[in-house]
Amino acid sequence: MKPFVRLNLKKQQPSQKTTMSKNKIVLSDTTLTMREASVSDGGSLQQLMLDTATWLKESGSTQWGDILEGKDVHQLRDRIRDGEVFVLCDADEQLAAAFILRKTASEWDAGLWRNQKQVPARYLHRLMIARKYAGQNLSQTLLDWASGESQRTGYDFLRLDCIASNQKLNTLYRVAGFTKCETVDGFCIYEKRTKEW
Repeated sequence: MKPFVRLNLKKQQPSQKTTMSKNKIVLSDTTLTMREASVSDGGSLQQLMLDTATWLKESGSTQWGDILEGKDVHQLRDRIRDGEVFVLCDADEQLAAAFILRKTASEWDAGLWRNQKQVPARYLHRLMIARKYAGQNLSQTLLDWASGESQRTGYDFLRLDCIASNQKLNTLYRVAGFTKCETVDGFCIYEKRTKEW
């Protein structure tokens, strides 16, 4: 059985910062559990991915268009099998959020990071938040958790990319402590030295 971390989310007050420790995230009165995804999560993950892709399209973004075309360039099932997908669930096991945290660079990653020094790094993809939990600073908290998980598993860096034209997402990554390394083929690539929780 895979280990899990229980996260306690409490409603965030305007003057409060989201806090996180090894075992919890304080954001609202809902308790959410972070765990490694299992094969049984596949259907829920596919739906969350489709919902996120639809929301992105409705927001004017072309990101994740492959999902709406019935493709999955990140091979979600393989990532689940390899222990590289993490899900955040409520008490009823409904997905609040999920992401892929690769242990090795994919072909996509290798192409984007070709000009950068190769270091032990995990690569974050498909950060998804159910609309019910949007607007609660959960993205920042999940990025911090992914950084801690990367460090805990022996990786010095957490890397990710996003389309250069998405200013909101680029700002989120900079605010989360990521350093922009360069823009490659219309995508900004970011990395962050990992830290413990």
